[in-house]
Amino acid sequence: MKKMLFSLLTVCSLFLVGCLETTQEVTINEDGSGTASYSSDLSAVVAMIKQMGSGEDLKELNQVIDSTISLDKMTDSVPDLTDEQKAVMKNGVMQVKMDMKNEQFVTRMNFAFRNLSEISICDQLSGRVVGEALKGQAAMGGGTEGGAAPKLSGFDDYFKTEYTNGKIERTLIKEKYEKVGEDEMLSSMKQGAAMGMGMKANYIINLPRPASKAEGKGITISADKKKITINVDMDDFFDEPSKFEFLIEY
Repeated sequence: MKKMLFSLLTVCSLFLVGCLETTQEVTINEDGSGTASYSSDLSAVVAMIKQMGSGEDLKELNQVIDSTISLDKMTDSVPDLTDEQKAVMKNGVMQVKMDMKNEQFVTRMNFAFRNLSEISICDQLSGRVVGEALKGQAAMGGGTEGGAAPKLSGFDDYFKTEYTNGKIERTLIKEKYEKVGEDEMLSSMKQGAAMGMGMKANYIINLPRPASKAEGKGITISADKKKITINVDMDDFFDEPSKFEFLIEY
């Protein structure tokens, strides 16, 4: 049972940041406040998880979870958070829906930010919190030993995104990207893509007013110029990472 739970957390950690389809949506208000949400549909991963365990393991894991978690209760369980990260996390909510029998696994995390500088904190928390939250749910459902949640890495770790008043810019961290081959998690994700597991990431930015400039290879812009969408995948990350870069002025 403990082995299966660990496998579940490890596989989820691999795929939450870039496999199948994930969506990050940021909505900015005129005063710089707003919301950031991070959703992942991992249902297709469940079939793979089922193949990893024995019948007895699956019988014990065949529980249904449909929970809404207030993240202010988790600020002490996620290690090494700064005071700023704790302040943002207290406004966060996470929804987890998992049904192994019906092969459903969906997560969604929502944060409220008070100013543009807190958006990067939301990004940092989105990956770190998931592992701890799933570990806690597993313990509640069947009891498992403690331990650190798997360390996450993903596309966003290789880009710098700056939000300032009237401008949003994402650029590749070239010196870090040069060593991407040493990233075991992304290497595993690349192997999964080679086996036919589609990996897509969607970025949506809702602006408080129309964009005056929107530059980037992967960008699409709505008719009212207030909604920016970037759709990319694993192949783009390894073959043409510039598709993740953009410059928006509004």
